[in-house]
Amino acid sequence: MHPTLTNAPQTGLHAAESKFRSAATATGTVIPVLCAADGRYVMPLAVTLLSAAQHLSPGWSLEVWLVDGGIPEASLAMLKETLAGWPVELHLVSPSGVKLDDLSISHHISRTAYLRLLADRWVPEGLSRVIYLDSDLVVQSCLSELWLRELGENCLLAAPDIACPWVDARRGATNYRRCSPWLAALRPVPNYAAHGFKGTEPYFNSGVMVLNLDAWREQQLGHQLLECLRLHREHVWCWDQYALNCVLVDRWGRLPARWNVGAHTWEYPSPRHAPIDETEFEAMLERPAILHFTTEFKPWDFGTRHPRREVFYEYLDQTAWKGWRPVKPPFRPRRAWDLFAAGFCKQWVIGWRRLAALTRAGGAAG
Repeated sequence: MHPTLTNAPQTGLHAAESKFRSAATATGTVIPVLCAADGRYVMPLAVTLLSAAQHLSPGWSLEVWLVDGGIPEASLAMLKETLAGWPVELHLVSPSGVKLDDLSISHHISRTAYLRLLADRWVPEGLSRVIYLDSDLVVQSCLSELWLRELGENCLLAAPDIACPWVDARRGATNYRRCSPWLAALRPVPNYAAHGFKGTEPYFNSGVMVLNLDAWREQQLGHQLLECLRLHREHVWCWDQYALNCVLVDRWGRLPARWNVGAHTWEYPSPRHAPIDETEFEAMLERPAILHFTTEFKPWDFGTRHPRREVFYEYLDQTAWKGWRPVKPPFRPRRAWDLFAAGFCKQWVIGWRRLAALTRAGGAAG
């Protein structure tokens, strides 16, 4: 089987819709997937989709809507070549007419990250839900396990963000003193009081989600999410995640953490120091369903250290990019300083938080 690549702008989705609906009704084994990528992320997207295809249980297939954030024709051809022979049907969607220029970007993030907020625009109108996948994943379990989960009244299902799984860790984490030194952020929603939150609310990562498209359409969630970003622009941290966690604070269901194993997983010294249940954290380490290469330090960048970096290259070498490896970049003093400063600040924060936790513990004992 070869992947079918079709251009599916918003005005031309009806043919794809009828085909999807008939296939899903007849067999129940087609899993709809939504992705968004630009030229920088098409290579890791090939790893994401290939690994997802390879882990499908017999009889299951993928139908993928790829929102094109600026993918060169040559890279698109390589993506198609990678998926040849696998049960994947690929539709290319143009995000024309969408204005996101006023939304903030930084580090490795482009405005393509915000396209997921408008999920209902990129897929057929008759589709009631879809699995959204980031472009920097390695899937190691069959996505049918996600697809068959009940959404109920939830707008989406997602896993906790292991780097910061609470709106305010000081209020939400039961082992705050133990886990706080290693958290990426204590308050990922810095102005949560302005939203009427208590701080005890859980916080999820948006890289792997099961989206309730009926809710997206009926509640006009795309509009709500973009308005949230614009209204609170000076407080936005982690881009699209800020809006999703603010607008849908009590309207999402929790996936097991092993379905989104972010890079921060390996920052915690032991399961006892993790901000989630120890048994669930051990499952992340021992049986990850999806590896997520979060942060700006990606395995395809030169010199990046990640405990599962080799897994990415095992899959990459089965794609049209077989044998590709990053080339050592020329020395740039500014970049070297940034890396040094980031490492120094990280260790300083860990030390300061550990000291603060000990001080509070001593004060409580006194």
